Amino acid sequence: MRGRALLVGQLILVRPSTMSTRKQFFSLLALLVVLMGLTLIGCTEFEQRDKRFYYRALWNFALRDDLKELDIDFNGIDFGHANLYETLLLTGARDLPAVEEQARKATLRFIASRQTLPPNEEAIAPTYMKLAWRAQNTFDEAHALHRSTYDIYVADLPTEEKARAIRKVLAYYQDSAYALSAQRLDHRRLDSLPYAKAFRRKFPLFNATIWAYHYLQVAVYDALGTARDLPAKQQAVQPILAAYHQYLEQPPVQWTFMPLTADYSPRFAEEHPAVANIFDNLHMLHDTISDILTSPQFSTWVEKRQEIYRVLDAYYLAAADATNPMIVREGAGTAPSHPHP
Repeated sequence: MRGRALLVGQLILVRPSTMSTRKQFFSLLALLVVLMGLTLIGCTEFEQRDKRFYYRALWNFALRDDLKELDIDFNGIDFGHANLYETLLLTGARDLPAVEEQARKATLRFIASRQTLPPNEEAIAPTYMKLAWRAQNTFDEAHALHRSTYDIYVADLPTEEKARAIRKVLAYYQDSAYALSAQRLDHRRLDSLPYAKAFRRKFPLFNATIWAYHYLQVAVYDALGTARDLPAKQQAVQPILAAYHQYLEQPPVQWTFMPLTADYSPRFAEEHPAVANIFDNLHMLHDTISDILTSPQFSTWVEKRQEIYRVLDAYYLAAADATNPMIVREGAGTAPSHPHP
């Protein structure tokens, strides 16, 4: 049959030349448009993926260039979180060996492989990324802030310029809908939600491994900040890296709470309290989502997604600061310390 081609989406239809078949064609086309509309209406889980580029500056990648050993270990941390969430989701957190043995040891193998570039977390955890992309992007932007502050601390910057750079990357980070609260959250209250501690109780080895990651992330700030030059910085992080790898070999299951920035880098926390609060809130959010993915209280993926987004929007994002009941308000006293042996 002769006629002209018409492209609709990914379909190539032939426009017929006769009147009768033309009516059939347009009826089919109308039905196709209706079905496409119904599909879009039904897919209420679609999320816009509006990722941002990292803050650009001359000191970008100073960590990767000058402290490669530490940078490589941070790449392992990125793999570990994604690998854990995907495993918890796909196994329903019911398979103890799959998490404590297979997933945890896969993470340790990745760390030992010494990858020089950050992994593609969406390739590692495609199911989780589809389930809770907004939460993952919240992680990604906070992790980018981590990387920027490491670069600033490793770069050869005068003290005033370093402080100015921290203020700039903080302002850039906070100019985002995905920014975590820079206020001090009541982590003890967050750790008392009905499903809290589900992950650490069921999977103590992987939980302690996650906390070891967080120890490394916060402990290096004061070591880097007090070192006078690059050789001194390279030397200053060696005891921390040694302790971290010891924790990987023997996970600190005796710890009862996650590492906090002020416990390991008190000078950094005092000089940059907003940034320190963001990092502590980031690590608490990691714990909360691990608990949601583990808890039998949420039996379906839809329920898990709803709870992840509920706590994210109500308790963690900066957009909720005005109404967030978890913020420690002025006059509430000093932050409790959670020292680790």
